[in-house]
Amino acid sequence: MATIESNDLSVGDALKDFYAVPDYQREYVWEEDQIRQLLDDVRAEQADAPDTDYFVGSIVTCTGAAGRLDLIDGQQRMTTLFVILCAYRDRLQALGETQHAAVDALLATQKVDDQGRETFEVRLDLQYKDAGKLLAGLVERKVPEPKTWTRSMANIMTAYDTATAFYEKEFKDDVIELRKFFGYLNNRVKLIRVRTDSLARALKIFETINDRGVGLDAMDLLKNLLFMKAQKSEFDALKVGWKTLIDALHGAGESLSASSATSFFLPMASKSYVRTNSIPGC
Repeated sequence: MATIESNDLSVGDALKDFYAVPDYQREYVWEEDQIRQLLDDVRAEQADAPDTDYFVGSIVTCTGAAGRLDLIDGQQRMTTLFVILCAYRDRLQALGETQHAAVDALLATQKVDDQGRETFEVRLDLQYKDAGKLLAGLVERKVPEPKTWTRSMANIMTAYDTATAFYEKEFKDDVIELRKFFGYLNNRVKLIRVRTDSLARALKIFETINDRGVGLDAMDLLKNLLFMKAQKSEFDALKVGWKTLIDALHGAGESLSASSATSFFLPMASKSYVRTNSIPGC
């Protein structure tokens, strides 16, 4: 493949491939307002221009292991879309519909290994520890008890409940209109997927996109910078340190400033000198 490949894809076409959110990425943090906003926006566009494509953002990927694409940017959006589709399938079933093979295929597939054994493979794999294999649980309808949920798992279930409530309120028991919404989401909602052949190049693209005012805050850019400066052998220590700090601040109800995190993490990330004032937002 080319060094950098860019395509505009419908949600349905994007989910013909398999993705992984690497374990050094931040956990799922979208909340009810963001999820509801995405659903409302898609619904409004469908109502206003059902034959027109609707762009919801970009994702940055690189070639990963086992035929998957690692999501370097856009994992929050992709996870939300995936959960919205899980909720759609379950709403169909709640209304007595048994035909949902199309959405099933976007969520997971059955593969056969070299021994002829059938294996179940979810199209989006959240590899960070706090995900708790919850997406696979949603797909297989085997969600763990709430008492075992991490903060990330609770956020994912909030996304699922928000989508379910949206379908119930917006479409009530109208299966035809519910399916039309899925058709629009599947065929007309578009993403730009940037694909590279290396993590380093994907991280650089992520930095360039966000440095030009599209998307994430200074802390996301800082985390990206730290991983760019670190050796791959240092990733485990870096991600553990980052999560420890974020969890401690979250528990104390505090936010993390870019300057304080820079001081905390520079010794872990690299022996190279990184100027605090070179980080956007500092």
